[in-house]
Amino acid sequence: MIDLSHIGDFSRRYFVYNLYLKFFHNHLYYRKLYVLNRENIPAKGEPVLVIYNHQNGVNDPLNILYMFDDFRQPVFIARGDIFKKDRVAKILRFLKILPTFRTRDGGVSDIKYNMTSFNLAADVLNNGGTLVIAPEAQHQQGRYLGSFKKGFPRIAFAAEEKADFKLGLKILPVNIHYKDYYNARSEVVLTVGEPFGCSEFIENFKTDPNIAYHLLNDKARACLKAITPDIEAHEEYYEEIDLLRQMWVKKRLEKKGLSTSYFPNYPSEEVNLLQEISVMQHQEPQAFADLMQTTREYLDELKKLDLRDWIIGRKVNLAKVLLYTITAVFAFPFFFFGLINNIIPFAVPAMLRKKIKDRQLHSSFNFVGALVFFTIFYLLVFAIVWIASKSFLCALGYLLLMFLSFFAFYYYKRGFIKLKALWRYYKQHCAGQTKRAEELKQLILSKKM
Repeated sequence: MIDLSHIGDFSRRYFVYNLYLKFFHNHLYYRKLYVLNRENIPAKGEPVLVIYNHQNGVNDPLNILYMFDDFRQPVFIARGDIFKKDRVAKILRFLKILPTFRTRDGGVSDIKYNMTSFNLAADVLNNGGTLVIAPEAQHQQGRYLGSFKKGFPRIAFAAEEKADFKLGLKILPVNIHYKDYYNARSEVVLTVGEPFGCSEFIENFKTDPNIAYHLLNDKARACLKAITPDIEAHEEYYEEIDLLRQMWVKKRLEKKGLSTSYFPNYPSEEVNLLQEISVMQHQEPQAFADLMQTTREYLDELKKLDLRDWIIGRKVNLAKVLLYTITAVFAFPFFFFGLINNIIPFAVPAMLRKKIKDRQLHSSFNFVGALVFFTIFYLLVFAIVWIASKSFLCALGYLLLMFLSFFAFYYYKRGFIKLKALWRYYKQHCAGQTKRAEELKQLILSKKM
């Protein structure tokens, strides 16, 4: 195992590297990163242990990293099996990532390294640093909280014990909420909860650490759950409830007079809605069962029609569909120019992504692939144009044109997919094939939630 003893120290190289990565993450890959309740973030220099819901691979910790605007350098905890090769481990050390080993990843023999990592993590906190960990110890494939593991409370109490239980550690819950898990140019909302400590469980820790771990996990999970849209009935009804979440929240925001285009309005409303559905499941089981049956039938209709909910019930006519089609025809040259200039860096990550079975890691490949391949490809084209034209300004101008053409390419591509869906819906609607889906949607939306 490589030396990780100075992982909490400030790094100038890491600082410079993060300037570009932060710009790429916050303004290019994501259209907007919102941070709600920023005032809950403890000041730089206070010991802070950040916990978050883990749903989206490497994108989750990056969102946590870039919610801070004070240039602090948090240390992250990640699965230990990725540290097996020294070259990779050195890169991860540079990125300020500490390993924690799970039996299923590397066997019992690797677990012994956890104590070293926990001690280093405790040192980071005792030096007034910020530590970030996903208490679920794995990403969940859906909008729900998994069970919390012992790693997070062990680190918290180890840090307090090193300070003779006078550290005053603050645990900061953060919910990460994605508008779209998988595609670029989407929006993300981070809801920062109120920080809390573990001092109330110190006496339990002194007598029986396992009880203290359990109590702290329960408290932490309750605090994170309060700000996280959590589909509790995911095992049996996840698909149905997730669809209801998408259908009802917009309607609820409209009734409250809140903007449906301002994404930060959604997380708290989704929390409320999912809590109400959970109450219905337990207090009105027959009504809940009827709702699930109707929603399942609606889902089956959508799959049969090869359509998505957003298009059902829309007012479409031939004139509107033709207008969109003509617009797409006239915009095609801009798309084609963007395609020529961006297809290589766009296609390579897409090919690599196809080999990954875990869909929750697809966005990680999208982000890393875009960061690496677009940067290299753009710099390469810039150099070629500069050499060929012998003009720096000409090369710079073409680079800017390439950059702008990406947006024409990307948004045209997404718009074309919607246009095909619009044609499909129009033809099926005219043939009367969408009638049942439209009736079911109206029935669902008519229910009071």
